[in-house]
Amino acid sequence: MKTKNRISIPIAIILFFSMIIMNAYAQDRHQAQGKSQNQSEDNLMPPQPPAHGLNPDKQDRPNHPQGEGFEEAPAPLDLPGMTPEQHEKIKKAHLKQVSDMTPLKNQLREKKARLETLLTTMPFDQKQADEVADELGKTGTAILKIQIRHDQELRNLLTPDQQVIFDARPKPWLNKMR
Repeated sequence: MKTKNRISIPIAIILFFSMIIMNAYAQDRHQAQGKSQNQSEDNLMPPQPPAHGLNPDKQDRPNHPQGEGFEEAPAPLDLPGMTPEQHEKIKKAHLKQVSDMTPLKNQLREKKARLETLLTTMPFDQKQADEVADELGKTGTAILKIQIRHDQELRNLLTPDQQVIFDARPKPWLNKMR
């Protein structure tokens, strides 16, 4: 009798977990089928612009490299009353910003990697770690200054009404600095 109980308990546990896994799998399949049906229904509806006002395909924006800790802020390309001249000047300003910030972001990544290496070496060298931390701060400050200058350049290209909307937009890069 004891042998049967020893065998039946593990079997019951295996069956219990098998049922949980099968239930989770069935739910995932059901959700996936629901998504594919919704996607086909969504294709019948006209595309909706994103809530933040960016062009969904971003065809009129240059590619912005993403650096760790410095996300791309929404560009003011879809503000009311934008002229073709404003669009062109903003594209040029974005391109200049990317070319100015790319080397700095690369340096920032290199310095973070260097600091991580220093933090894991034995014996630990506090003086070197402090030097790299200071360099990180200087590079981050240089990036912030470029971003501020860029935002002001964009703001100066806008009408007062457009500036109000531009100023109300979040600046994720600024939140990362706090």
